[in-house]
Amino acid sequence: MAQTDLNIQILVVDDDKQVLEVIVEYLEYFGLCNVKSFSSAQQALTYIQDTRNVIDLVFSDWEMKHLSGLDLLKAVRGNPHRKETPFIMVTSQGSMERIKITRAVKSKVDAYIIKPFRAETLKNKIWDVLEWNQEDEQAS
Repeated sequence: MAQTDLNIQILVVDDDKQVLEVIVEYLEYFGLCNVKSFSSAQQALTYIQDTRNVIDLVFSDWEMKHLSGLDLLKAVRGNPHRKETPFIMVTSQGSMERIKITRAVKSKVDAYIIKPFRAETLKNKIWDVLEWNQEDEQAS
């Protein structure tokens, strides 16, 4: 298990500003306050491509205008400086979810969350992906 580091740099991308705000609020509630958020996948892609930007974890919605979350995932995995960056995909409930999840897994997504979700679900996914021990955090 890796040691919990609440100072990690997190990138959140969702074209639904309300969902984006909720995710950022959850992250801040967990003590994860170094969050860069974009409501435009294109702007997020530009940010991802600039290797001067530190990104320790990416959250991305699947369905967005112009670029999808899968496009962003492929950009991260195709970038030698980013290919190991943990990536969590956020998807909506629907009939195509199984197909989407299969495609995301083939592109090496680390985890996915289906909307709507609770704060605890989000936290568990983060801690699992980053291999943090939740018991250690509760003891401190």
